[in-house]
Amino acid sequence: MKPENRSKIKFEGREYDDYQATQKQRQIERTIRKLKRRKAAFEAAGLTEDAQAANIRLRRLNEEYRAFSRTAGLKEQRERMRVLYPDGGDVGKTSKPLAKRTESGILNDKGYKGIPITEEAIRRVPQVRPDGWSQEQAERLQTAHRELLRAVMDKSVGTEAGAVYTPDMRLIERKIGENAGHQIVMPRYQMPHIFIHNHPSGLTFSMADIENFGTRFNLETMTAIGNDGAIYLLQKTGAYNPVGFSKALLMEQMKLKNIQTSLEYAEELNQFLEGAEKYGIRFICQR
Repeated sequence: MKPENRSKIKFEGREYDDYQATQKQRQIERTIRKLKRRKAAFEAAGLTEDAQAANIRLRRLNEEYRAFSRTAGLKEQRERMRVLYPDGGDVGKTSKPLAKRTESGILNDKGYKGIPITEEAIRRVPQVRPDGWSQEQAERLQTAHRELLRAVMDKSVGTEAGAVYTPDMRLIERKIGENAGHQIVMPRYQMPHIFIHNHPSGLTFSMADIENFGTRFNLETMTAIGNDGAIYLLQKTGAYNPVGFSKALLMEQMKLKNIQTSLEYAEELNQFLEGAEKYGIRFICQR
């Protein structure tokens, strides 16, 4: 049906046809998800006033969502406004398992294709040695990265895997996705630990990865091993400043909105992480 022939509704002085109304509802849902993430980041950083301001906006948006959906005759779809972090935290709920979600990373967000894993890529995985680590720990980390890639090598391209280790690289738990669309869920750990996972795209940490690393204070080190053998590593140092890093991360999120391609997105995030040393975060990238 042509736009001019569609039935219309009025809301706050503006007309919407059925298609525009659906798009408006989706836009409110996206904004609510974004505000939930922002509120959680403020709370994690101890920014009480900013968190309260975000909560006020959330209440107003929820009221607008109810009113608009009722006026447009649309069913409310609250499940669309749930926010799941890569650590599995569902904002507003107390249960927080660790979840590595494909849809939160660069691969799906920017349309980048996964890279098949080869034996050559596994052999090429470099050895990295975070500050304060022994040579033995570094060797165990290299072995863990290779084992993780080999575990998904024969699965469909895009399959993800994750593992949790003690600070001295003793395996706690490892989970492998059944296929490219399978979600990996692990429990939250209250003790110091290391989290490693593969990135089928071969690109750097996603924004969801970085948020997870910044807000989980028992997570000392995180790595992403690309299917091509590239290594990305984040490590908290004794000078870690969660408040400063949280503020910088919010500014970076605004900057990323204007980036269209996956490679530009990844390069911008790498530059941001290279400057994160001022907040007590060490970033290693070996490709």
